[in-house]
Amino acid sequence: MRASFNVERDDALLYHMVLNTARMPIDACVKAICQLAHDPRFHDDATIGPALADKLLETKVSAALSDEIGIGDAPAGVTVSATNGTVTLMAVSSSGNLRAKAEKVASRVPGVCAIDNRIISVPPRGG
Repeated sequence: MRASFNVERDDALLYHMVLNTARMPIDACVKAICQLAHDPRFHDDATIGPALADKLLETKVSAALSDEIGIGDAPAGVTVSATNGTVTLMAVSSSGNLRAKAEKVASRVPGVCAIDNRIISVPPRGG
């Protein structure tokens, strides 16, 4: 970043908030972000609120999936996106139970109104 923009990536002044996940658990980071999202100062612009809520929901669902789903079920992970409370899950896995398990985990996350489950199962190689 120094060569392109003459700034240091580690300069905290470049960021609105810096969370050290080596010192804070992921759920504590999510909680801190959620608390800020509920702060009235962040509800000024009609477009910022929903976009921030979508990003927070994505983070909550991703964290829940990370806690519940092992690398063996989803080696490349599960991609999560959210729009107005509808969460889209995307992954390719040879685990036949990933689709149902991911949907169950995501449905337990507060704020999830609907799930568009695009996880596909493929047969394992050589089998």
